[in-house]
Amino acid sequence: MLTDTPIIPGSNTSAALERSLTFYPAGDLKLYDNPIVLVHGWGADSQIWQDFPVALNLYADVYTIDLPGFGNSPSIEEYSEQSIVDWLYQQLPQPCYLIGLSLGGMLCRAFAASYPETVLGLVTLCANLKFVADKQYQMAMPESDFKNFSALWDQDPLVCLAKFSGLQSQGDHKQRQLIRQLRAMTSLIDPHAGQSMLALLAQIDGSDQLTHIKCPSLAIFGEQDCLVPVTASTQLPHSHDVFVVDAASHLPHLSCESKVVDRIHSFIGQAKYQLDKDRVAKSFSRAAKTYDSAAHIQQWSGNHLINSLDVNHNIAAIVDLGCGTGTQSFLLNNRYPKAQITGVDFSPQMLEYARNQQHENDINWLCCDVEDLLLESHSMDLVFSNFALQWSNDPLPSLREIYRVMNSEGRFHFAIPGPRTLWELRKIWADIDKDIHINRFLSVGQWQLALEASGFTHIQLSNVTKMDYHASAKDLLWSLKAVGATNHNRGKSKHLTGKSHIKRLYDAYQQYVTSEGTYPVTWDIIFGSAVK
Repeated sequence: MLTDTPIIPGSNTSAALERSLTFYPAGDLKLYDNPIVLVHGWGADSQIWQDFPVALNLYADVYTIDLPGFGNSPSIEEYSEQSIVDWLYQQLPQPCYLIGLSLGGMLCRAFAASYPETVLGLVTLCANLKFVADKQYQMAMPESDFKNFSALWDQDPLVCLAKFSGLQSQGDHKQRQLIRQLRAMTSLIDPHAGQSMLALLAQIDGSDQLTHIKCPSLAIFGEQDCLVPVTASTQLPHSHDVFVVDAASHLPHLSCESKVVDRIHSFIGQAKYQLDKDRVAKSFSRAAKTYDSAAHIQQWSGNHLINSLDVNHNIAAIVDLGCGTGTQSFLLNNRYPKAQITGVDFSPQMLEYARNQQHENDINWLCCDVEDLLLESHSMDLVFSNFALQWSNDPLPSLREIYRVMNSEGRFHFAIPGPRTLWELRKIWADIDKDIHINRFLSVGQWQLALEASGFTHIQLSNVTKMDYHASAKDLLWSLKAVGATNHNRGKSKHLTGKSHIKRLYDAYQQYVTSEGTYPVTWDIIFGSAVK
């Protein structure tokens, strides 16, 4: 609602800071040390986010901020682009990941250009470079429409906000639900701030800002948005990731919450977690002789996956991606004796070990990365992969390669660790230091999006929690090293983990010891299948 009298402008005191920010702490699966900050757009305060901050704070602390004159945030004297940017600099926890909606996204873009060292990643939701069209930029709201809208605000702000609710939800597949949500909100807007921010919306031109933004950037658009047309995405540089949410309008974070959350987490994860693939391959090569003795979870997962396959399906060619020591390749050969099996791995030593162990079986062995498969297109009826795809920085290149080599109606069956995998270790390490010790693992929703984007259909995904028990915390760490599953992120500190840190980990793990004296660790396994 509108405040009856303008809020008195306040200085940047701690009290003002507390009124501007709302904090949503991360849970046990916290992956990122730096917080995510959400900046709302025009026409509402932070209530526009609804449950979105809670859905987003699975892996990171989240803040919402009320722009000056909105919500509980005091007004300011000047509402120029630079004054708002400088105001944000005084308010935001730094460094942080910024997510801005519409006008909030335009301001976040301006902030990232002015203070590039403080923004780790930028996400804009339905934010145009220009909100109002001109002769040079046509992919925006016509100037006459904006003038009529502004005049309506001057005449009757409440009527203007009601119309704005309709425009934001227009064309969305959940249009009626969105309108009800928006009408139920009780946003506080100072009339002068509302008018000033509306004028600012017409003035901002983000074209010149793009060259000054140094952080990774993701632009999310609603396919049916009538305020920011999806064609505006074509004006962004190739350095910006673009994600278009089907059937969504101007508020995709409300109507398609899970899709937007999963895409944002993938984006931030790729910015922070970058695997060194050469070091990963060498780690698995060193583990070739110890892998089978320690890979209890991987063997259970592979057997479970093979037992789920349809033996009656007509299959002539199968590839086992990330075949390792060839255990599952051998089982696939027994299950489909008439099919040609190809085992693929990026570790030469693993393949050499597999070749020696399975020399009596007619299995082809191929050394290459799943992101660049040395296989002919349309050559495979079944693609099988057990605990391998998590070693890609971005799932899309791997999935597109898998799609390429599959025959029409070919089947893809896989298992990968999910986000709750090794959460006990992740939580303990987070309390010890800020380094990266545990790799990130994508969620079911993130794999769903990636599979859809790669062209797959008939996608089925499910989670199974499997507990693994060890005689000691030291034995647990050894088992991970023995299978080659060590951490090789480029963002990891170059300093070796000291004995004092290891001792702290051993001591902290005592809280999880079972009544039988064993040391448990969680494996969150995602089983999936899809069809080309």
